Amino acid sequence: MIFKAKYSTGSSRVAIIIAALFSLMVGASVYKFLFAEKQMELIRTFEQPRSLDAFSAQDHKSNPFNEKNFLGKWSLVFFGFTTCPDVCPTAMSNLNQVLKKVDTEFLVDTQVVMVSVDPERDTLERLAKYVPAFNKDFIGIRGSIEETRKLTQSIGVSFFKVPGHDDPNNYLVEHTARWFIIDPLGRRFALISPDEVGPKEDLISLVASDYNILRSQVELK
Repeated sequence: MIFKAKYSTGSSRVAIIIAALFSLMVGASVYKFLFAEKQMELIRTFEQPRSLDAFSAQDHKSNPFNEKNFLGKWSLVFFGFTTCPDVCPTAMSNLNQVLKKVDTEFLVDTQVVMVSVDPERDTLERLAKYVPAFNKDFIGIRGSIEETRKLTQSIGVSFFKVPGHDDPNNYLVEHTARWFIIDPLGRRFALISPDEVGPKEDLISLVASDYNILRSQVELK
């Protein structure tokens, strides 16, 4: 009986130790799962954020707009033009839907900016009708061709005219379709490539989720 009692006591201690170790392992795994940094699927941050060059433009309300207007806010920037047949209105509509899924705390300092790459036809009056139609808080900006190129080259965007067959004034503008994120320090911080999303994936949910992750984890330096 004494032998059995000793054996039972030893077995209990071993069982307690094993249970404790198991609890520690489970706890560590749960902690790692809950607090580990989440990975973004679509938003790509630049290895080295780059400050924007100085430029001069106007927003669709005729207010001056330059590189300083990006300071203090996170900006989702898209390049397009008002007579764009498909890519631009789709992007603007998608950006509006993205904002509806962004956490409320991050909306306060987020702005969406559409930069016209067709300043010859995109008057401020035309932008004033086009941009707010997607969201009243969206900002449309227009500068001269020279000033527009300063901004596009600074961010890494290309655009050029594609002449019409019959009417030279009925042209299209080929342009980079990516969306860009400018950080509150006025730097090109990240990009979004909508064409990387597969047909069965939800672009809006992916961008909103990634943006929430970006905002919750990034520490600006």
